[in-house]
Amino acid sequence: MKIIPIYSESKNNQQGYTILIDEHKEKSYKAFHKKSNQWVYWIGFFFTLAILRSIQDIHITISYTTSVIIYICLLVLTILISRVISKHFYYDEVKEIYLTKTMIEEYIEDGKSIYRIEVWIASISFFIFAILCTMFFINFSLVALLFSIVLFFIFCLSLKRLPLARIKLYKK
Repeated sequence: MKIIPIYSESKNNQQGYTILIDEHKEKSYKAFHKKSNQWVYWIGFFFTLAILRSIQDIHITISYTTSVIIYICLLVLTILISRVISKHFYYDEVKEIYLTKTMIEEYIEDGKSIYRIEVWIASISFFIFAILCTMFFINFSLVALLFSIVLFFIFCLSLKRLPLARIKLYKK
């Protein structure tokens, strides 16, 4: 089943949701977002700061070829982790809903502004990733390595929300 996200809504005190459609079966779904725990983000933030402070002066002293191989392995691992996270940890439950063609077209129209934001997030994260990747291969800094991997992770998660079918749907 290939489903396309067409509209997302997330308000501060309410559970967010995404409207998904399956063009082949002509069905629509409402996927509720999992509620996020702010403590997890804060703990992760301070843990990341502690790690970055401890490794800021460390430079990797390995050959260029070895560092490229390690970097590619980290990118592949990041892709796999982002797929698992987007598949298992993003949506709480998915329910089939019944929408008319007019309602679907309205959701698609409303979703275009969200789509533009998602494209900007993906583009900016990839651009900064490319800069940090270049910085890593110039001075072999672990901080540049970690930040580039985190931005590549954000880029991969963003791409999961931008399938080609969604792009074609918005161009109609």
